[in-house]
Amino acid sequence: MINIKNVTKLIDSIYQNDINQLKITKQSTQITINKVKTSQKQNKILNTINNNQNNKKNINLINKKIEKKQDGKKNNQLEHSSIYSIIISPMVGTFYKSPAPNEPSFIEIGEIAKPKQIVCIIEAMKLMNEIESEVTGEVVEVLVKDGDIVDCGQALMKIKVK
Repeated sequence: MINIKNVTKLIDSIYQNDINQLKITKQSTQITINKVKTSQKQNKILNTINNNQNNKKNINLINKKIEKKQDGKKNNQLEHSSIYSIIISPMVGTFYKSPAPNEPSFIEIGEIAKPKQIVCIIEAMKLMNEIESEVTGEVVEVLVKDGDIVDCGQALMKIKVK
């Protein structure tokens, strides 16, 4: 059996000298080391090819995750209609109806929400993200309890459009 430390030393010495190829056979073990010099242009091409392959893999993984989330949304979400609008969570986090524990809620059931009006906060990674209404209408239902953890794409409030 060949010692790994010796192989490492061998590779270092080949790298430092003008040896291009080395082949060692010892009983049932065979080691072949090739030292190939590439130009900077060849290195850039190889890096670009590797990056493109990695990007394609990442894009495929992202597409699969999006498809799974969309399938889940179809099963778990309230449907939009021409009468009602649903405010949906854009991220995973903790839902809060008010800016602080002892302060009044941003909006209550029965109140009128206006576009760009803050209706709740979602805390994600110690950041408070304000969620705004996109329509004018009456808040009919708050679908999440204060302090609950919400998922990306989860329905938060139901608004009757005026």
